[in-house]
Amino acid sequence: MAYDVKFKKRTIEYHEEGNSIRQTSKTFGISPNTLNTWLKQYRSSEGELGRKIRAYDSHKISEEALLAYLEAAPDPYLFELAEYFGCSISTVWRSLKRLKITLKKR
Repeated sequence: MAYDVKFKKRTIEYHEEGNSIRQTSKTFGISPNTLNTWLKQYRSSEGELGRKIRAYDSHKISEEALLAYLEAAPDPYLFELAEYFGCSISTVWRSLKRLKITLKKR
């Protein structure tokens, strides 16, 4: 469940007024673990409680480059392609799937 940033700040302010974690979590109806997570995030990011920015694998492989590599080396393993293009194996797999290419060994 995603909580509003205002709610998180109000909860942390209530805790910083001298209330315990257990008391604060009961008052606001959240888990003590959730409050601890918010406190760590609040302290480590200098008061910022926004959503986490996730580092998804945004590396895209050029179709032309992938096809050129496959012409030069027709039977590579996925990990070899991932090392060559500097991305994850799943990125290579998705790129190959998009091009409808399988790497079954012959």
